[in-house]
Amino acid sequence: MAKLKEYKNGIVGIKHGTYYVVAGTGDTFDIIDKERNIIENGFSTIGDAEWRIDKISADDELSEYIKEASQMTIGQLTGKMMEIFNAWDGKVMPKDEKKKLDIVETIRNRKAKKQEI
Repeated sequence: MAKLKEYKNGIVGIKHGTYYVVAGTGDTFDIIDKERNIIENGFSTIGDAEWRIDKISADDELSEYIKEASQMTIGQLTGKMMEIFNAWDGKVMPKDEKKKLDIVETIRNRKAKKQEI
């Protein structure tokens, strides 16, 4: 498990985007905002909570990209990852392309582990 960190605002958790993943009740994790409002709770892993943050914070374009990538097979997702890598080989990858790569990798890994997408 990733180690939780205490931030300057007093929140103990893991910052992911504009939200935080914090320890919930028992063995669960919650998503909170910087004002400590619970956005969603009851995630069994930090990864599940971070994936949910990615989905709720995605703009329309990224939401469509997630939807399309979710329909791909593991082999197609691996190919998509290689396509992104090869397009930026030897160059600095822009933030939006890095985010797309992260999305494809996350979906691929979740499919391989038979986790919910």
